Amino acid sequence: MLALYASLGVRQIHFAYNRNNSVAGGCHDEDTGLSALGRRMVQAVNAAGMLMDCSHTGRRSSLDIMAASAHPVVFSHANPLALVTHGRNITDEQIRACAATTGVICVSGVARFLGIAEPTAPDVARHAAYVADLVGVQHVGIGLDIGFSQSDLDDQPPGDFDRSYWWPRSAGYANGIGDMGYTPVDTWQKLDHALQAVGMHPHEATLVLGANMARVARQVWPQSPPCGGDASHDQGFCTGTFAAVA
Repeated sequence: MLALYASLGVRQIHFAYNRNNSVAGGCHDEDTGLSALGRRMVQAVNAAGMLMDCSHTGRRSSLDIMAASAHPVVFSHANPLALVTHGRNITDEQIRACAATTGVICVSGVARFLGIAEPTAPDVARHAAYVADLVGVQHVGIGLDIGFSQSDLDDQPPGDFDRSYWWPRSAGYANGIGDMGYTPVDTWQKLDHALQAVGMHPHEATLVLGANMARVARQVWPQSPPCGGDASHDQGFCTGTFAAVA
């Protein structure tokens, strides 16, 4: 199945989304770690040239994945638990383990995970600076998690779908995913200045705003990106599509 996904252009994958499954544990569940099937899947993902993404994954499972992977691993949208206590945020141990794979931790722009009701670019930059201070700027990225409209968030998927299961009220999701709050869409264009305001040099801000993830893409993805992009371009990269195992 992974080979099929790869042939269709999928280049990024989560092993779990908030809850446990037969592969790995989710961040809002009792994480039992990576299963035997999950360990085989890590090898298959590496062989397929897909990027392993540990956002939404349980702490133990994410550490297992990073220990097992032969390629860099990323957190595409996760924030430091040391700054804001929330199950979706990640520990210093997870951050260090990700950096040890030569991967990247991309901080998100979600209000609940930033710990502020109406976040702005400086709030995102503060979280990025924490990660940079901990493991080095070469392991920091941005993943604002705002590539959708509010109506998309409010739509009810067909069939039997319980929002309170995937986004439990015990974790602070009062009305499911739609109540979390997001940075304005113009945050991205303000981040270069905000990152420099927290002490980064211009070339370091460039790393955080795309070059670090471009490096990982070149290391992990096949030489010809699935969407025909230029894999050698340091200012951005072809994202293809991603899959989550539920």
